[in-house]
Amino acid sequence: MLSPARAWAARGDYDIARELTEQIVQWALPLGIRQAQTAVHQVGALAALGRGDYEEAYQEAAAISPPGAFASHAPYALQVAMDLVEAAVRSGRSDEARAHVAAMRTARIARISPRLDMLATASAAIAGPAHEADPLYSAALAVPGADRWPFDFARVQLAYGEHLRRDRMTTQARAQLGAALAAFRVLGARAWAERADNELRAGGLHVVRAGGHTLPSLTAQERQIASLAAGGLTNKEIGQRLRLSHRTVGGHLYQIFPKLGVTTRAALRDALTALSPG
Repeated sequence: MLSPARAWAARGDYDIARELTEQIVQWALPLGIRQAQTAVHQVGALAALGRGDYEEAYQEAAAISPPGAFASHAPYALQVAMDLVEAAVRSGRSDEARAHVAAMRTARIARISPRLDMLATASAAIAGPAHEADPLYSAALAVPGADRWPFDFARVQLAYGEHLRRDRMTTQARAQLGAALAAFRVLGARAWAERADNELRAGGLHVVRAGGHTLPSLTAQERQIASLAAGGLTNKEIGQRLRLSHRTVGGHLYQIFPKLGVTTRAALRDALTALSPG
């Protein structure tokens, strides 16, 4: 879950996010709670990333945790770990990004939670050599339970899609970027949806729309799972039919929903009908 101020920053409502962080500081500093300013930097980093100001994002994230180290404010340092790596790479600080990924490995933050496992793996993909990125992004999105953090999951999809577009892997890029765009729209993260939409436009990757959502094509297995779910089968029943675990089925459905621009099983049938054959 995002804190209220970070949630407003993710939505692109920067004035509200700034007002909330100012209230935090005004309340906390007289009480000697010095971590309040750290929370302000955390919100500032996310807001700057959303609007594409990578220099400011780097300065905000580095104020919490210098690249290559985790400061004493451990929870906040963990929260901005991927923010710092992404901002560092995009502001021309590749060495700092790699140093921070190495620090993540040394601290073994991936063992703390599925969310941090996903973000640490995605950070390695962002900072590492291009030829190593694809398996790392795939591993990040496949972390069991990582989809419980939909905003972070969509951020990884966005980063993966950007990488795929640069590698001219058009079909795969469209799927990741379209899924990220749909997820950001569902979450109301307008600034991030705009980033995903701009990336699609930059690569000429816009696809057929239905109900205002981008609809990338589904894989054969995703279409099969979606059809069974639309027919009323539970995850367990689908898994038994396709020889998959119910958790794997759930993970596929979590990625299928934003691809189709829906949020419930009831809407799956109409969304599948809207897709062109093949």
